[in-house]
Amino acid sequence: MPAFAPRILIPAFIALLLLPWAQQAAASGLPRCGVFEAEGGGSQLRVDGPDRGVEKGSYMSDRPFVLQRIDGSLNLVDLTFGLASELQVQRGGRVLQRRETRYRLTQPSACLPPVEHAPGSCLADARNCFDNHRELSLPALESACAEGIPGLCRRLPERYREADQAPGSDTPSEAQIAVIRATMEKAMAEMDFPRQCRDDDPAADAEACMAILEARPELVEAVATAVRTATVAASMVDVFSPAAKPALSDARLQRLQGLCTQVGESDFCKEVAGLQWAAGNLQEGRAALQVACDGGDETSCRQSAQLQPLGEALTVVPVTALPCGRYDASDRMLEKLEFGDGGLVEFGFGSQVRARLQEGQIRMRHERGGDYVLQPLPNGDLLGLDQWLRFERFQRQPGDAQCSAPLVFDAVPFPQDCPRASIDGEAEACCAAGKMQGCHVLGSRAALGRKWVEASQHYRKVCEAGIREGCENLVTLMENSSTVDVRPMLEAVCKADGSGRHVACDVLATRNWGLLDLGQALERAVQDQSADEDRTRPAPRTPNHKQ
Repeated sequence: MPAFAPRILIPAFIALLLLPWAQQAAASGLPRCGVFEAEGGGSQLRVDGPDRGVEKGSYMSDRPFVLQRIDGSLNLVDLTFGLASELQVQRGGRVLQRRETRYRLTQPSACLPPVEHAPGSCLADARNCFDNHRELSLPALESACAEGIPGLCRRLPERYREADQAPGSDTPSEAQIAVIRATMEKAMAEMDFPRQCRDDDPAADAEACMAILEARPELVEAVATAVRTATVAASMVDVFSPAAKPALSDARLQRLQGLCTQVGESDFCKEVAGLQWAAGNLQEGRAALQVACDGGDETSCRQSAQLQPLGEALTVVPVTALPCGRYDASDRMLEKLEFGDGGLVEFGFGSQVRARLQEGQIRMRHERGGDYVLQPLPNGDLLGLDQWLRFERFQRQPGDAQCSAPLVFDAVPFPQDCPRASIDGEAEACCAAGKMQGCHVLGSRAALGRKWVEASQHYRKVCEAGIREGCENLVTLMENSSTVDVRPMLEAVCKADGSGRHVACDVLATRNWGLLDLGQALERAVQDQSADEDRTRPAPRTPNHKQ
């Protein structure tokens, strides 16, 4: 026998060993193993064994799943989101029906043997584990992640924050306490709350209070309703002014990094990469990004490809002056950054932002109300650090550009001068007294009610006070309605100031007015067409009932 013959026989021998699993799967109502294509295309189910596989799609990263019998039916349990869907097996395991999608076996393969899971482990009952994941201890959640369940891996960062928070850190903030107190005071006044039940009243009497409450059960219910209202109002403080999430410790980050490497699921590893990036651990962030790429995420592959050649030079240095000239990105949506006169930066598609230096970084205020953050690499390229530009490398392009000095604008910090603004009547009183937080709340309320003109009047007051948020929110009204033209308002505010350094002048220079005008024109065209259709539509006939 030739020397190479055993090597040729090995794959065939392995296939013979695995053949019984395929035959057993087909005989027991399980799908055959291999790649199943969805009719019409767009997605695949790759069944690796009688108990597991991977879902693939054109616009998503790979999603592992397990096959589990629930109430007598075979179900596919998605390990990324924990969703279970019934899987009908037809034609000897060659056709699968999942909801409205039908899959056909196009690439048969040998089945891997089923995996034996320890009793009590998450994969021993994946559906139940997902349904009760909030009851899992932190070590149990880590173990579930290590089993290869990315949906539970992604819950680890928040659980780490909860476990690491200092005692008493979950107490209400000063702003929340102010809202609770104001809400309760207003409710007590409206329900004529007895003086005997008020701690700060000279007539306070605990026994008399209990007697009154026992005699008036409707008062007890009114107090309970007020407490619920105050709780909701306090929770809204965090909605409108969310606090930044606390950073994770290095030990927690390294644990997540290890789990990313072990599990290898794209979405989880992208989240780990983002956490490492935000913490300044650029090398670790790049490594997690590459694992996400290996898991099938195309965006991660593009971003990782531009970072890998940097090697150990993936580190940032402080910036002492704004760049000048063009920097290109690999992302076709971002395309370029072109730094010009006065700190203006062209962002592509006619958009402009204003750059400034802050703590050794380049910061550019954007329309979402935050900052794009860049910092130079040792080779002069720029690296994106914020949540919008992170992982992006902007490469310096040749040229001999010259730029004038950046402009500095007189921006007034957003005031916290009306902590009870969420209570009925308080915002109006604050705004009338010249407290701009109250005016801003009134503008937001009007905008939520689609009262665009009224909202513009309130936001203009905030803008005139030099508060950037007021000027920026004026512009957002144009994005939502064709009935408001705020450009003349900003021009008037800028001109009235006379210095050219009012924030209204900056907002004027950094908004894509052509795009805003186009959006309003399209909205008016749609409205006109709808009105024409209403006019030309025949009136409904009135039935003529004969008696």
